[in-house]
Amino acid sequence: MRKSVILLLVIASIYGCSNPKNNTQINGRIKGLNKGELVLQKIDDTTIVSIDSMRIYERPEFSFSLELQEPEVLYLALKFDDSVTPTRYLPFFAEPGSLEIKTSLKGFGYDQKITGSQNQTTWDEFKLLQGRYNDKQLELIQAELTASQNNNAAEVDKIQRQREKLLRARYLATVNFAKNHKDMPLAPYLMLAEIPDVNLKYHDTIYKLLSPEIKNSKYGKALELFMNQQKDSVL
Repeated sequence: MRKSVILLLVIASIYGCSNPKNNTQINGRIKGLNKGELVLQKIDDTTIVSIDSMRIYERPEFSFSLELQEPEVLYLALKFDDSVTPTRYLPFFAEPGSLEIKTSLKGFGYDQKITGSQNQTTWDEFKLLQGRYNDKQLELIQAELTASQNNNAAEVDKIQRQREKLLRARYLATVNFAKNHKDMPLAPYLMLAEIPDVNLKYHDTIYKLLSPEIKNSKYGKALELFMNQQKDSVL
């Protein structure tokens, strides 16, 4: 009996040393989901890496626990058991601590409420800002299509100039948003994910504004690498 107790203590000690308590808890609920597989993923360089997964049976709640070194964008991949429905993805800006994600099967990937992450809250603000530009862009596309169908070349040219002007405005709005949130990892992430094709001087401007801590973050390092690669490509 004594040997058994000692063995259990040794196993517990080994487990405790090799599996330190994770610093990030992600809980959530997907209303309307009865069955499927939920996979927690991240991107390392250009490779999608699965961190953890769980099966959903009748209960729509889910929970993941992980060790997160710094704030970064993670993905919930919702996979269905049939071979027809494509996998859906929900990106979110995770931070060490406790996060809660509430969404639905119908709105998975574009309609969700996420709490517990300041970067995510700020990212949501950015998406609202960008939504206005996207709505206007859709209006111009529809107007251009109508003008083209009516063989109105002058109107088509006019609308195309408006679209180019709107695109420049959207780029500058992104740069300004990153500038106003230069103390967050979200800033370099937006420059990389939203406007990688903008003039390199804007990337350089934002990078120089970042604090040493943000420059040393995952997306700060990625922004520096991106700029160096772009500079090398024009030599």
